[in-house]
Amino acid sequence: METLCEKIKASGGDLAAKTIELSPSLKEYESILVTFYQIIGDFLHSEQEELEHIFTSYAKLFAGRLISTPSSTDASLKSVSVVRKVLIDFLERHSADFPMSAIFEVLKKLDPLLQMMSASILTHYHENLLLAKFELDESNKDLQITLKELADLKKALNEATIFAITDKNDVITYVNDKFCTISKYDKEELIGQNHHILNSSFHPTSFFEEILTTIKDGYVWKGEILNRAKDGSEYWVDTTIVPFLDDHGKTYQHISIQYDITDTKRTEDMLRKAEKLSMVGELAAGIAHEIRNPMTAIKGFVQLLDESFDGMKYADTILAEIERINFIVSEFMVFAKPHATYFSKCILSEIVKSVIKLLEPEALLKNVVISLSIPSDEVSIFGESNQLKQVFLNMLKNAIESMSAGGNIYVSIEKNLKQIKVSIQDSGIGLSDEEIHKLGIPFYTTKSYGNGLGLMVSYKIVQNHGGQIEVTSTVNKGTCFTLLFPAKSDGE
Repeated sequence: METLCEKIKASGGDLAAKTIELSPSLKEYESILVTFYQIIGDFLHSEQEELEHIFTSYAKLFAGRLISTPSSTDASLKSVSVVRKVLIDFLERHSADFPMSAIFEVLKKLDPLLQMMSASILTHYHENLLLAKFELDESNKDLQITLKELADLKKALNEATIFAITDKNDVITYVNDKFCTISKYDKEELIGQNHHILNSSFHPTSFFEEILTTIKDGYVWKGEILNRAKDGSEYWVDTTIVPFLDDHGKTYQHISIQYDITDTKRTEDMLRKAEKLSMVGELAAGIAHEIRNPMTAIKGFVQLLDESFDGMKYADTILAEIERINFIVSEFMVFAKPHATYFSKCILSEIVKSVIKLLEPEALLKNVVISLSIPSDEVSIFGESNQLKQVFLNMLKNAIESMSAGGNIYVSIEKNLKQIKVSIQDSGIGLSDEEIHKLGIPFYTTKSYGNGLGLMVSYKIVQNHGGQIEVTSTVNKGTCFTLLFPAKSDGE
């Protein structure tokens, strides 16, 4: 018995090779088979508890490897039969070398071992089936949840949006009730039709070609579309079109999710019309305001003509102011139909001097003295002289009007490498911080007869010249307007 068992153990490699010959699918388990036959030899020789545990563990390992392959349960159990056949054939070949009692003893112990191995295979398959069933149950639960979520999502889309599904040829395959309500078409009238049925002719053909190109390339399109309903009424929809792609990346259908924004569009249109009316009002007030300035100067000079024998020396100034009225009217036409403004070299000292000369009559009448401080070098900027004259005129007039009891205005021009600074300092009533913050707002004024447009226009002109206006003031002491322009060369 001992010698026979040792023979089985020593022949582990041959037995494994024979097993693979009968069942080629076991080729990848060759090393396991060799060790397995050796363990069988040890166990048949001595039924020690430790050896039984080793055999059982190895049998389970072998069984686990077998069921990890795509083979069926029958194929795995057949592998056990192959092992038994190889061992029986081995015993028959060596029956003359060993006593029959030893061979029968080995056969007696062999069958329980192989039955144990078969049981391990069945146990593993059973456990795997239970695990597969559990995973399948979990998958079913997840699938049910997913289906419910999809159903909820579809319900939400149907309730909250104008929803449609279209195939790759842009033919409508599904519309929800909201789509029918806003388009005034029945579902039967829409399904099978192209979206062109809703075309309002507002958008050009290229607009829809761009949409189709975008979704066919697999990208989401977002935008606003004006459609025409069955009864001829028009409605705006905020639209998102999402393409669905197949395994090859080709669009096979797309969905459109839309929201009715017709009321929003109407409100925007009303606001635009109201804004235009407001601009007309501002324009009318501005014309009156800006023309009043040169008219005041003309009035003052005419009064001086009555009081002076040499009044004709003011004729050039009067004619210049009449010309400026014509220019101001032309400038306001720009608001209605903008035209190009041509900048050229402007000498600031000459512009400021001309404005001071223009306002001297009004200043004298109100007991206001205007002082000018300019550098010896020429100070010029690249701009539009009439617009700059309009700015200084507004600033100086405001300074004069802020001193009802008379006073002094100090005008200075300074220049450094980075900027040009023009300061207009008065000794008038001054402004509070809140009033300074509101300067430049249309129709805001601190004067009982003003409209706030003069400063609004001035701020805009300075901004167009790349400059800015800074204001400092102390109540009852005076205000200083500082105009800052970038120091640029003529060609910039």
